[in-house]
Amino acid sequence: MKDRILESYLQDFSKEYTLSGLNESELFEHFVNYCIVAREHSESFDFEEIHVGGSGDNAIDGMAILVNEHLVSSTEGIDFFKNSLRRLDAQFIFLQSKTSSNFDMGEIGKFIFGVKSFFGETPSIRVNSQIQHLRSLKEYIYNSSIDMDRSPLCHMYYVTTGKWVEDDNLVGLIKSGIDDLKQTDLFSEVEFFPIDSENMRRMYRELRHKVEKEIIFEKHTILPPMDNVQEAYLGILPSEEFLKLICDDEGNLRRSIFYDNVRDFQGNNPVNREIAESINSPDQSDKFALLNNGITIVAKSINKVGDKFKLMDYQIVNGGQTSHVLYRNRDSLTNKVLLPIKLIVTNDVEVTNRIIKATNRQTEVKIEAFESLTPFQKTLEEFYSSFGKDKKPRLYYERRSKQYDNLPIKKYQIISLAAQVKCFLAMFLNEPHSTHRYYGELLKANRNRMFVGSPYPYYISGYGLNRLEHFFNENKIDHFYKKFRYQMLMLFRIFAEKSQLPYLNSKKIDSYCVHLLENLTDEDRALDLFKKCAALISKTLTKVEVDPRAATRLKVFTNELISQAPISKAATVATVEREQGTVIWFSAVKGYGFIRSRQREDDIFVHSNDVSELDYVDFRTSQLVEFSVTEDDRGLKAYDVQILK
Repeated sequence: MKDRILESYLQDFSKEYTLSGLNESELFEHFVNYCIVAREHSESFDFEEIHVGGSGDNAIDGMAILVNEHLVSSTEGIDFFKNSLRRLDAQFIFLQSKTSSNFDMGEIGKFIFGVKSFFGETPSIRVNSQIQHLRSLKEYIYNSSIDMDRSPLCHMYYVTTGKWVEDDNLVGLIKSGIDDLKQTDLFSEVEFFPIDSENMRRMYRELRHKVEKEIIFEKHTILPPMDNVQEAYLGILPSEEFLKLICDDEGNLRRSIFYDNVRDFQGNNPVNREIAESINSPDQSDKFALLNNGITIVAKSINKVGDKFKLMDYQIVNGGQTSHVLYRNRDSLTNKVLLPIKLIVTNDVEVTNRIIKATNRQTEVKIEAFESLTPFQKTLEEFYSSFGKDKKPRLYYERRSKQYDNLPIKKYQIISLAAQVKCFLAMFLNEPHSTHRYYGELLKANRNRMFVGSPYPYYISGYGLNRLEHFFNENKIDHFYKKFRYQMLMLFRIFAEKSQLPYLNSKKIDSYCVHLLENLTDEDRALDLFKKCAALISKTLTKVEVDPRAATRLKVFTNELISQAPISKAATVATVEREQGTVIWFSAVKGYGFIRSRQREDDIFVHSNDVSELDYVDFRTSQLVEFSVTEDDRGLKAYDVQILK
């Protein structure tokens, strides 16, 4: 690679994700896929999952399908986002990467041909199993076109390490390819982006550094001092100034600043149509500040000089709907369209969490967004930290997205909320075949048996995933099995611990996990066990005769793996022990009370947060209830409390 700066970025990326075992060409493909898709998709994702390069790739190195701005890899994921938001916005992203320094006409032609072939009724040339799977998702999306407000978007990115100079022949070739795709009538927008080394350097810098933007905030009032809040302002901001905050340097919507906003964009619903109408109406646009609830912004710090405010590391925590509608109608905005703004400057995570909760109560919110704010999540984060330097590598639990971005912590050391859900589901609930689904959907489906009891099993599953990824990156286990990593986590537990799995909310679960951790921290022992897992997967694949990529999603394959395992009782699924009792005192005003169990002598503390939402209205003294119990050093605590009908 001739570009030394870009090469240094590539090496930084390799160290960050421990990808030293890859050659430069494949590493560059992952680097490009990560940089481009991360701009469109704010949540953490596995960039290796969108890599389709290799034999039968149709000249496409990477591909991502977004539904309602979320990355999807299954029909279940498409249904989840379509049904939860009652709309379907789809975007297809195609990527081709070359370490060469020139934009080659022949290679660009092959790339465009591959994209056109992807949308054909049958592939023009042989394609690999991953492209076949993505084609099936494409068909599923178009079969649901009745739910679309607009046809899908098609974006193509061709990347080299050279410089794009608007060559007439290349421009003509690209235009011809775009016209062909538009004539299919399948898209509302088709774009081709030639990305050179300068663009790639800028993208990576933006992803690695915190967001900074300067606005003119002339009409503002300073709020009085508050504990753990450095500064706070109320005011009115012109919409054109607000666009500076939500757009990147190219004018694209900066989706990463909406991560902490707990409500997805709801599309063209009645409320958002009214917002758009008030923007575009000559009679209403000057009254926008009166008609709109406004925007809440939380920033880590600001630099203020007069009316110039430079915001650093900020999030839009309320007002996501308004922000998206303003962006979609940006060509209609004038200096008459003013926005009510609440700007809060704080480094305190708990203050930020309370603001998010307080400003997002008027409509339904995402379960996965509020999950990160629960007491269990904070306990789990502290539990990860409790191991400190005595476990290598030290792991950090990221309950809130990007919370470690400004700290010297490598990406491979971080276990995100999404990764935690999936590795626990695989290792302790025996459902590796479900991990391709969106983690919010998994969390909702397993609400009563996940993030309860002891935090130890969650740390073990996160540590196991990290250890296994290390073996793959060091080429100690064949990369073929990486697609089966969640099946391997399940099998590792079965091979390493032959005793019956205790209840998740019992004291015995910690001893069980200590033994698993001993096997994981002994590198030779862990490698030997994971190799046994791989051997069993290989044997089972031969027996069931199913495509390997399809096998990872099949419950029947999981069941076959378990049946082949040597110790059947070790393959039991983690469960929560439930008890029955009577509410002996409860105060709705104070938000807590006590339950007397039929199974034990001690009274059990219950907080209003742990009472089923359906039962809370009728929850009172003398009520018969069923519940689970957490036993820790602080005493007995009831959770998931439900009234006995």
